[in-house]
Amino acid sequence: MDAHEKVTPSVIWSIVGTAGVACSGVLVETSMNVTFPTLMKVFNQSLNNVQWITTAYLLAVTLTIVLAAYLQRSFSFKKLVIAAGICSVVGGLICSISTNLPVMLVGRVIQGMGTGIAMPLLFSIIMLEIPREKQGSFVGTAGMIVALAPSLGPTYGGICLSALNWRFNFIFVLPISLIFCLIAVRFMGDNHPKRESFNLPEYLAIVVGLIALTLAVNNLSKGFANPIVWGGILITIAAFWAFFTMAKQEGKAHIINTTVFKNTSFNLGLAIYTCLQFIQISLTFVIPNLAQLGLKTSALTSGMLLLLGSLLSAFFGPVMGRLLDSQGFKKLFIIGSLLGIAGIGLFIVFAQKLSTVTIIIFHVMFMTGFSMMYNNSMTIGLQQLEVMHIADGNALFNMLQQYSGSIGTAAMSVIIAIAGSPYQGQSKQVVMGSQAAFIVLFVFTLLIFACVLSLIKRDKQGLVKN
Repeated sequence: MDAHEKVTPSVIWSIVGTAGVACSGVLVETSMNVTFPTLMKVFNQSLNNVQWITTAYLLAVTLTIVLAAYLQRSFSFKKLVIAAGICSVVGGLICSISTNLPVMLVGRVIQGMGTGIAMPLLFSIIMLEIPREKQGSFVGTAGMIVALAPSLGPTYGGICLSALNWRFNFIFVLPISLIFCLIAVRFMGDNHPKRESFNLPEYLAIVVGLIALTLAVNNLSKGFANPIVWGGILITIAAFWAFFTMAKQEGKAHIINTTVFKNTSFNLGLAIYTCLQFIQISLTFVIPNLAQLGLKTSALTSGMLLLLGSLLSAFFGPVMGRLLDSQGFKKLFIIGSLLGIAGIGLFIVFAQKLSTVTIIIFHVMFMTGFSMMYNNSMTIGLQQLEVMHIADGNALFNMLQQYSGSIGTAAMSVIIAIAGSPYQGQSKQVVMGSQAAFIVLFVFTLLIFACVLSLIKRDKQGLVKN
């Protein structure tokens, strides 16, 4: 595509429609976090069990995104967005009428499949249809649309819970999903891909590995001696060893082309993106539950605590994308990583004395740094790849984005459960557990900073494509 070729309205509207379908699924994902204390009573379940409403959804998204490269090479974009819309609507209907946790989980899995199709499709359209010089702006704008979902999710969930009940979290989103799906279908171009053979053994290896790791993390509170924990870790290692062994075989169609991992700059962008998502989704779990169970605030208040920081991050998305296009990534990534370290560090220092005001301030600080790096790390990472490998790189970014969120939610619930002392009461236990969670998240901010320094070093050596 010529660098100065104009982006057609059809491409823009297909991006908007696909983003809306993806956004609808993610909105419900984070809106449910503020309903967990209520659903614990409604379904008579523990917090560790109820959090599967998010974990199962994110796992389903992840396992669908694994197929993104194969799906996009085998089916037209129009058929894929129709499938995404159907899954979102059907899954939402099941959740809205569920009377127990298992039925709810079935609906969440179906919804997750819809998001898992739409999310990577959105960014593939951008990387394939938008000129390179404008990709940062478009990824930032698309990221803003999708980011509005987790931004508004906790507040939306709190309003539904306070004014009506948790079922309306799903009911209100159903027409939104349908409308955006129809927009995408109306304007989506007709590509005619050639159907590829499906590598079932590779896919099963990934599925087994991710599910085993999720189960291991969810049972960490029982100790490493628990068979599910050590067995899950061993199965995960074996499954991914099998996957990478099969992925090296020549002459076969692969689920994901693993040669993209040979590009160190791509790997660094992927690592930054994944760690940021882990921290961000973890905060949407820790903060609302800390506010409700530890500080005794209402569901609406706990949801509002995340609103300002998340909205600012969504607003800054396109701005940071334009800065990436015009000035490069170095200053943005350095400032962003330092803001992330400071924000999470302050959560640790003041964990025992947090108030609604300090939570908002520290969250805004982290989310400002987050906005400088999040979408831009995906843009930088994908720009390191050849066009033929964009779908594979895109699948990896979106897969690890969702799975890191899934693991983040599960890990935070375990940390809060085991780090706090139950003898001090639920409120004190949640506060102490949340402090331990912030410490773990702080380690991830340091890892992000190390990756940023490595990426800058490679750029000075001329090894990063801008």
